[in-house]
Amino acid sequence: MKNNKNMETSAGGMGRRGMLLSMASFAALWGHGASAQSVDVQHLQIASATEPSAFDPHFQYFGPNRQAHMPVFEPLAMYGPQLDLQPALAKAWRATAENVWEIELRPQVLFHDGTPFTAQDVIFSLERATAMPNSPSSMGVYSQSIATITAVDDLTLRVETKGPSPLLIYDLANIPILSKRVSGMATTESFNAGVGVVGTGPFRFVAWTKGKSIRYEAFDRHWAGRSSWRSVEVVLKADGKDRVNALLTGNAQLIDQVPPSSIAGLRAAPGVSLSETASNFLLFLHMDQARPVTPYITDKQGGTIGNPLRDVRVRKAMSMAIDRASIVKSILQDSATAAAQLLPASFEGTLPDLQATPYDPAGALELLKAAGYPDGFRLVMHGTKGRYVNDEAVLQAIASGLKKVGIDAVPVSLSSNEFFARASSGSNGEPEFSVIQVGWASVEPSGALKGLLATSDKKSGFGSSNRGRYSNQAVDALLQKAIRTVNAGARARLLQQATQTAIVDDQGIIPLYYPNNTWATKAKVKFVPRVDSSTFPMDASLV
Repeated sequence: MKNNKNMETSAGGMGRRGMLLSMASFAALWGHGASAQSVDVQHLQIASATEPSAFDPHFQYFGPNRQAHMPVFEPLAMYGPQLDLQPALAKAWRATAENVWEIELRPQVLFHDGTPFTAQDVIFSLERATAMPNSPSSMGVYSQSIATITAVDDLTLRVETKGPSPLLIYDLANIPILSKRVSGMATTESFNAGVGVVGTGPFRFVAWTKGKSIRYEAFDRHWAGRSSWRSVEVVLKADGKDRVNALLTGNAQLIDQVPPSSIAGLRAAPGVSLSETASNFLLFLHMDQARPVTPYITDKQGGTIGNPLRDVRVRKAMSMAIDRASIVKSILQDSATAAAQLLPASFEGTLPDLQATPYDPAGALELLKAAGYPDGFRLVMHGTKGRYVNDEAVLQAIASGLKKVGIDAVPVSLSSNEFFARASSGSNGEPEFSVIQVGWASVEPSGALKGLLATSDKKSGFGSSNRGRYSNQAVDALLQKAIRTVNAGARARLLQQATQTAIVDDQGIIPLYYPNNTWATKAKVKFVPRVDSSTFPMDASLV
């Protein structure tokens, strides 16, 4: 990634009267006892918007899961707040040949049960993540390049890949390492019950009360030293107003996904600090491009019709019917940037001059007419409720734009867990919905291309989150060549070609926007903002 600096928060999109009312209500809340409460130097309480779908760290590649698991389970390498790759359980790594890597593991690392971490735990974890049954979004895509992996000794691994694999360590940073002794026979159900949740991370798992909270306690024998927080509780609050209220009334010291409408009031509130950074997170629409008849599209009278989403003209018309600028300004209050591709143009491998699709309802009508849908059709589209900032309002705005071009869109917002279960495998193991609003984060375009736009293949893990079942052999070939290209410049050009074909030419997905990431803390708590949107207790400290 090239340029990505922390940004001070700024208010936008509020009228003066609305701002005064907002600040008055914040002052009232603050005066209701919050100022009398001091920060507990032993305990950190976080109010978070997201909840994991499972506590099995290999069950699903999913942002809320990663956020919940990382305090307990560590990968070989991990991304810092600005996506810099840092050693974790691997101390060092080097390519010894074109398709051979040697990984040196960190010595004197202990699991939470006191047993030592060894190379066998890594081998077990990579094999388990690859073979995880019934995963809605498999981690196998991050290990598919490995041909063989052997333990040279307890702290050294030799990895032979199927070809050049310059991004191997970046891929392995996505796979948590488990204890082979503890987790050798573990199931997703046992992890969810709290059995065998044993990692090497800075915090031990204590309890997960679904829908309410996750509790951790510090691991005194962590290889990097004990955390300054003796315990952490993550209270799950999907409603942004509830998170803000928890902060102002002293029931949380850190909150994530600050609602845009609350930024100005929090800036004015005494004893509160805000931190914000640009994001690598993309909100987009996935569209069913595989089924001849898609279940949530009919004609205007409710009759069955062929799937219009298989026509690129329809997909492009839908993109042109979305007023991204209005969504960013009015709903997200300028706390986002309209998106044109998988990552912002500051990232390597993106198309540097590509602009977001302009709002053009007249052009959309012409494309629909050319595609044979002059009167449009009826569409039920699905999204989440509380997973992303103002996601429900955004989905309604998209539906409103589609209606203006003759597509009678009905927005349906679901709880995060229900949405992702049905979106991934709610129709006999296949994605259920016709059009979904969803998000994805990656470090470079290959990650998003592999997950979202590569042809779905359960064996290799490619297309593990391709819920629209887009498929183009030319894109697959470019991607395969890119991930095996050692030269960074040549790899970037291949990724640009793949993006051009999949996004610009085929409209395989409809990019919407990149949200800014905003957190709020009590003044004595400092949080280092993360580009990847994650809220880890490891990034919070007392000042």
